[in-house]
Amino acid sequence: MLLEISKILSNPINIIVLGWLGIYLFFVFFIFFYKYISLFLWIRKEEDALNSILISDVFPMNSSLYSCLEKSSKTNKYTFDACIEGAKKKANNALVFLSIVASTSPFIGLFGTVVGILTAFSSMQSVTTLNMIAPAIADALVATAIGIIVAVPAYSFHQILAKKVEDLIIILKMQRDIYLSK
Repeated sequence: MLLEISKILSNPINIIVLGWLGIYLFFVFFIFFYKYISLFLWIRKEEDALNSILISDVFPMNSSLYSCLEKSSKTNKYTFDACIEGAKKKANNALVFLSIVASTSPFIGLFGTVVGILTAFSSMQSVTTLNMIAPAIADALVATAIGIIVAVPAYSFHQILAKKVEDLIIILKMQRDIYLSK
């Protein structure tokens, strides 16, 4: 096993590719857990604020819309919409990174595979057998597999967080509509 890992890491391009994908994977999980927890807490706070609006005519101070609206002299649909767009921008922060990782990591892995296969073919002697070339090609394909392993959680996490952002925006729009209808 260690011998196989040392063969994969013998090529400097593979080290760069696998290191890059490893950094991607770390940040994908970090961003997901951080954003998931923060969006969960934000949604819960806005749901409490929505319930307060339903019960009373007073706009709750714990709402992020209240914080935004107190900076404005007018309270109308347009200022609400501007505040909701600001919240949407803040909530979508870092989701672009997940999208970039999901789309680029397979290509980074494929690049490592192509370089590994080129290296395997260039190191062939005049007479080679399948037993000699197959392990080198298999080692090269590891980079593509790692690229896909990084892309799948990045894409999945992006979709999960995008849905959370959508839920948050719906709650904020409900707050706006209920408040303006009273």
